[in-house]
Amino acid sequence: MLIKKRHYILLAVLSYVFFTLSNVPASKVISLAEQQTSMPVKFYGVHGSLWNGGAQSLLISGQPPVDNLQWSINPLSLLLAKISSELSASIKNQNIVGNLSLSALGTLQASDVRARIDSTVMQELLLLPFGELDGVFNIDIRSAILSNDALPVIDASINWKNARLTVVDSVNLGQVDLHIQPTNDNKLSATLNNKQGELLLKGNAEVDADKAYSLDLLLTPQSNTPQSVTQSLGMFSRRQSNGSYQLKRKGNLSEFGI
Repeated sequence: MLIKKRHYILLAVLSYVFFTLSNVPASKVISLAEQQTSMPVKFYGVHGSLWNGGAQSLLISGQPPVDNLQWSINPLSLLLAKISSELSASIKNQNIVGNLSLSALGTLQASDVRARIDSTVMQELLLLPFGELDGVFNIDIRSAILSNDALPVIDASINWKNARLTVVDSVNLGQVDLHIQPTNDNKLSATLNNKQGELLLKGNAEVDADKAYSLDLLLTPQSNTPQSVTQSLGMFSRRQSNGSYQLKRKGNLSEFGI
């Protein structure tokens, strides 16, 4: 009887806390947080409550603005010492939806993140130093765990439809599929292949916790591959006896400012 009574009291207290917090304006909480801490982000046009609210825009230093942000926090996640929320937003009119959670230890985890991004926007987000992209990127991040000073643990797929890359000449890559998964030895592994392209791609890459990477990519020209593209392959890859070209690289992502 005593145990049940304690459960009822705890339930009543939690219900009161959740009800109270659910009516707290999100703008007041965020404004207080911005005053008391050096938040790396800036919210504009905040509306709604702490549990169900949104912002007209969110600015992160060095990144494009996040617009039309909406969130719905699961209050029960607080019992697990984390904040878990369903999110939707847009970046340059490209819609993104998914789930995001932040633990008391500062670990950020995303799941079921989906986005459809035009190639022009993707090129801007990736800050590509050369070439032009064409097509549409369909992104599906099943899970991603980000923690301080550790290699992200990512399980994701990226499908690039109507893929076309233009450097000096343009080449149709058809449909490109990229799959990223963690390995048992704490690395990130990626596999790449395409179909129905003028140039066939097949390869894999790995990155370890020290950002050291290895790349092994096979590029196979087809009968309709532009001659200028085929000739340029020999500038950065080695021709094989079957007519394909192999690109092997090892290095560190820090060389690219990552």
